[in-house]
Amino acid sequence: MEPGATARYSFSLSRSVILLMAMKSALIQGKLGDGRASCSSGAPERGPEMPRTGSQSVPEPGGSLRHGEARSPGPSMQELLDADTRAVPVALRDHGYSYRGSSDVPRSRYTSPEFAALEAEYMWRATWQVACREDEIAKTGDHVVYDVADESLIVTRQADGSIRAFHNSCLHRGTRLRNDDGRVGSFRCPFHGWTWGVDGRLEDLPCEWDFPHVAGSPETSLPEARVARWCGWVFVNMNPDCEPFETYAAKLIDHFDTSFDFANRYATFHAVKEVPCNWKVCMEAFSEGYHSIATHPQILEFAGDANSEYSVWDDSPYVSRFVNGFGVQSPHLSDTLSPQQVVDAYLEFAARIPRGEGVRVGDEANPRAVVAAILRAGMAPRLGVDLDGVSDSEVLDAILYHLFPAFAPWAGLGQPLVYRWRPGRTPDTCFMDVWRLAPIPDSGEVPEPATCTRLDLGQSWKEAPRMGTLADVFEQDMKNLPMVQAGLKSTGKRGVSFGNYQEARLRQIHQTLDRFILQGLEGDGRSRAEVEPYLVPEG
Repeated sequence: MEPGATARYSFSLSRSVILLMAMKSALIQGKLGDGRASCSSGAPERGPEMPRTGSQSVPEPGGSLRHGEARSPGPSMQELLDADTRAVPVALRDHGYSYRGSSDVPRSRYTSPEFAALEAEYMWRATWQVACREDEIAKTGDHVVYDVADESLIVTRQADGSIRAFHNSCLHRGTRLRNDDGRVGSFRCPFHGWTWGVDGRLEDLPCEWDFPHVAGSPETSLPEARVARWCGWVFVNMNPDCEPFETYAAKLIDHFDTSFDFANRYATFHAVKEVPCNWKVCMEAFSEGYHSIATHPQILEFAGDANSEYSVWDDSPYVSRFVNGFGVQSPHLSDTLSPQQVVDAYLEFAARIPRGEGVRVGDEANPRAVVAAILRAGMAPRLGVDLDGVSDSEVLDAILYHLFPAFAPWAGLGQPLVYRWRPGRTPDTCFMDVWRLAPIPDSGEVPEPATCTRLDLGQSWKEAPRMGTLADVFEQDMKNLPMVQAGLKSTGKRGVSFGNYQEARLRQIHQTLDRFILQGLEGDGRSRAEVEPYLVPEG
C-alpha cells in the first residue's frame, strides 16, 4: 500500500471539519484567486514558491548514471521542504541512501517452511519487537500475551510500575499459562495448578512434597525476556545478550525525540487482521510508493508517488524511512495540473468536497501550503491542540519509519498510524496490527485508549469500527496480497526483482534478516551451506 494514501485519510475528517472546509469563509479569508491565503490558523499568505520541475537525476538514453542514482523527474522531497511555510523538523533534513545491490531475492524466502523456521529460530528470538502500548497494561497485574512465531510472552505491569515480560510456559510440563490479555493477581497453570506471582516468583506448587528437586531450586521463577520502553511503547527481546534498545533503535529514537512529539500520543484505534500472505509480502506492500500507479490511482493528482524519498543509512542498519510528498501531482501524469486542480483533487478525496466547491486559488499558489492551512484549521479544534507552528510536511506528508524487523511508526501529526507484522501459522499467512494515534489534548486530559478489534482471514478491514476511509485504501492492497503469495509459488522465475531506489528499504530488510540467520548458524556451529539457496546474493 502506498503509505501516503493512509496517513492523510486515516483521520477521517469529521462532519464538522468538512463543513468548515466547505464554508471557506470560516477558514480562508478572501478568494485565494490571486494565490494569497490568509487562514484562520495563522498561515502566511503564500509562503515560498513550490518547485515545479526539480533537480533530480533523471536518466537519459546513453547516460552514465550508476545503479541507484536515477530518480524520477519532478521536485525532490528536500525541494518541497524548502518551500514549507513553517520550520521543518530537523529529522527530515537527515536523509541518506547508498546502493544496496540489484540481484534477485529468492522467492523461497516467502514460501518455504524451512526458511520460516530459520526466521523463528534466529531472527524473531533475537530482535527488538513491539509487544504493546504501556497504557494497555496500566495497573498491577495487567498483561498482554505477545505471540510471535513459536514464542509467547506475558508482558505485565509490576507493583512498582515497571514492566516485565515472562515466557508464557509452565515450568512443570510446558502448558501455556495465559491465552488472553487481562488483569490477574497471579499466573496459574490450568493443568496442575502451579502458580506464579505477577513478579514471576513461584507461589504455589501443589504436592510440593513430591518435588523436592524443584522446590529448592533457584530456577523456579519464570524466565524473562528483556524489556525496553519508548514513547509509550513496550518492546521485548528474547535474547538475553541482545544489543541494548537504545543503540539498536538509535536513529529512530533521535529523530522522534528531537523532531516529533511521539510520546504525547494515545491510541484512538487498534485492529489486528490475519492476512493471507507471508509477513514480508504484507510488510513490503506498506513500505513503498511504487505501486500507487496501479493500486491507488485515485491519489495521483495530489501525491508525488515516484518523487518519494527513501532513506537507508549506513550507520543505522535497523532503521529506514519513506517520505511521500502530498499537495503535488504524480510525475506519472502526462498533463501538468494547476494548483487549483491539485487542491480540488485533494479535498475531494480527503473530505468529499465536490470539485469547484472548495477554496479558490490562483495559478501561482502553493497547493501544499493551501491544503496544509486547511488541515491545521480543521484538525486543531478537533484534536484540542495548537497546530500553528507545525510544518506543512507534518500535517500533509506520509512520513513512515521502519524499525527492523516489523515495527513501522508514522511521524507527523495527522493522527499518525503505526504498523506491526508477525508471521502466521504457516508461511502463507501473517498478522498485521494497525494503530491510529492522536496527540494528547492541550488540556492534559488523556482519553481512554482504544480496544483492539480482531479480524480473521475472511473479514474485511471495513468491519473494524472507526477505521473510516482508511479501510477502503487497505482493501485495495488486500486484493493484491493473496495473488502475490500465490504467484511466488510459480515454477518460473526463481527470484524477486527490487528497484534500486524505491525498493531499497525492502532489500535492506532482507539483508539484515540474513545477517541474523548467519550469526545464529555460526553460534550453533552450523554451516552457511545449509541455507545458501535462501540467502540474498551479493551485488
